[in-house]
Amino acid sequence: MSAARGETDRGVRVVQLTVFSVLMILIGALLSVVYANPMVRLAPFDSPIVNQTLNYQLSALPVAGLALLVTFVFARKIRLSYFTLKRTGPMKPLFGRSSSGRWETDAWIIGLLMAATIGLTSFFQFLPTGFSFQWAYVALVIPFAAMNAFTEEVIFRLSYVTMGANSTSSRAYGLAMGSIVFGVSHYWGVTPNGIVGALMSIFLGFVLAKSIQETKGFFWAFVIHFMLNIATMAFVLNQVA
Repeated sequence: MSAARGETDRGVRVVQLTVFSVLMILIGALLSVVYANPMVRLAPFDSPIVNQTLNYQLSALPVAGLALLVTFVFARKIRLSYFTLKRTGPMKPLFGRSSSGRWETDAWIIGLLMAATIGLTSFFQFLPTGFSFQWAYVALVIPFAAMNAFTEEVIFRLSYVTMGANSTSSRAYGLAMGSIVFGVSHYWGVTPNGIVGALMSIFLGFVLAKSIQETKGFFWAFVIHFMLNIATMAFVLNQVA
């Protein structure tokens, strides 16, 4: 009887994970829809690129809210317990070796190195068209970077890591889905994009999903993503259209 019940429970969990994964992939795809057809249509700036970014970021926030709602409903055991500012914990090794790293001390270095890499990639991507830096657009980098980091981390990372912890006994689901889905979506992104952009995003997604798992918090995933967004948006918002 217990064996049969165990098989039934496993079957239910598989179905739940499958349905949840499909829903979250569709929610992630909504970002492309609101990018092309934003719900907000403001034009307060002279730059079409800045106006488009503003409208997209505002329109994407409700999509992040939908992702939080779906995660809360499906993750019945832990709900949104990882949606906190917890930021301490040991960095677990990728393979068999022991690791002495800790998120609260080493994450800043990881973030700065990643931001420098992504920033250089973005710089050279937009260099042929040139840049025209304006103080107003430079100032907008901070709020836009924060909104984008929040939206993407909720949709592509927090959701999968939370559901993996809720319904599996392995880290694999959260790491795989939180990196692969993110990477594939960035193949068609603004910067970095293409094969290189997808591979870089897969690696970034893996690291950020790992940070949520090991700290049981949202802090480093958001902060590191925010740092990378600053490095890219500084060039995106100030490119010559």
